[in-house]
Amino acid sequence: MSLPHAPAAWYVVLVTTAAQMVVAMGNIVLPTIAPKVAETLQVDPVLVGYHVGLTFGVATVTSVYSGIATLRWGPAAATQLAMVSTLAGLGLFALPHVAYIVAGSVLVGIGMGMAAPAAAQLLVKHTSAERRNLMFAIKQTGVPLGGVLVSLTAPALAVTVGWQWALAFIAAFAIATLVLARRARGAWDRERQPAANARAEPFGGVPLVWRLEPLRWISLAAVLFSAAQRILLSFTVVYLVAERGYGLVEAGIMLSVAQIGGSVSRIPWGWLADRLRSGVAVLTLIGLIMMLCSLALIAFDAEWPKPVVYLLFLGLGASCVGWNGLVHAECARLSPAGSISLVAGGTSFFIYGGVMLGPPVFSAAYAVTESYGMTFWLMVAAAVGALGFLYLAARTARNAPAPGGR
Repeated sequence: MSLPHAPAAWYVVLVTTAAQMVVAMGNIVLPTIAPKVAETLQVDPVLVGYHVGLTFGVATVTSVYSGIATLRWGPAAATQLAMVSTLAGLGLFALPHVAYIVAGSVLVGIGMGMAAPAAAQLLVKHTSAERRNLMFAIKQTGVPLGGVLVSLTAPALAVTVGWQWALAFIAAFAIATLVLARRARGAWDRERQPAANARAEPFGGVPLVWRLEPLRWISLAAVLFSAAQRILLSFTVVYLVAERGYGLVEAGIMLSVAQIGGSVSRIPWGWLADRLRSGVAVLTLIGLIMMLCSLALIAFDAEWPKPVVYLLFLGLGASCVGWNGLVHAECARLSPAGSISLVAGGTSFFIYGGVMLGPPVFSAAYAVTESYGMTFWLMVAAAVGALGFLYLAARTARNAPAPGGR
């Protein structure tokens, strides 16, 4: 049964945040329980890296066309499609063969790529412009919250009742979100454009993002932000264990501190951007913090006082992980009229591209330096590059006509 009128802003934020949680949990669950899954399939757990690469690769390609799909079917239907695709992927993960893991990775990647453009259109259409950065920030908290929830529950379920129950746990969230989106479909999909198709925009929103200078520079900054984020999340533990004398458990705690910093900072960052009326200004502040904390990470020593170390990793999380909602909100603000979902899809292409770029470049650089500490200079370089792109975004935005997407 559909709601008879447009749901309130809180309902929009609830559904979009829940959808972000589901797709985040879908892409992180197998790495979280990789040893148990590998034991069942009788394969090496390191193969989970291919699952991660495939999932994000499919999400990158899907994001090119997900904006058009959102225009054609409506944001509620697109959100439902993301949930159905994730559900199907989780179901395939539960089957005992590597081929099903491959197919499931493709479906989970499709769900990831579909979620952001639908959410962007809903938030811009049904929330006030004065609180838009905050609304996008709340929505993006679904990503770290989903990661924390899976980290806390999936291993426990895997060792007590079986790893397939971790998949069922996420599936329950996906079904609930599917139902919530269905209730609002009549109101949310009223303005869908059935004539929209990929032949008119063969590369989705990517060319549009590239043509509009402020969007181009912000998206390029997002490539570097997302590359730094994935480097931090992928290599912090091994760096602390291999070169800084930490035990595995203690290193894992430091990584969780960074994830908490990313989670709790997103809403304050959004609030500050609304107060300053400038997402670029707050992104610039985040870039500066990222640069300084990355320098501190390189200089880090195991003898540092624990409060200082916790503060360092909170700062790394707040900067390297806390930026995402502001990028989506700023790109939505700069979108031409009627193109919000297209721009969101194009922006997601750049963000996922950074995720795919960061770890391989880090690994290649490490092969040359043979030092994790030296290789973390890549995060400093990413922060400096992002600051340069944000400067160009601010400069071109001042001379650009008022966007129609506000």
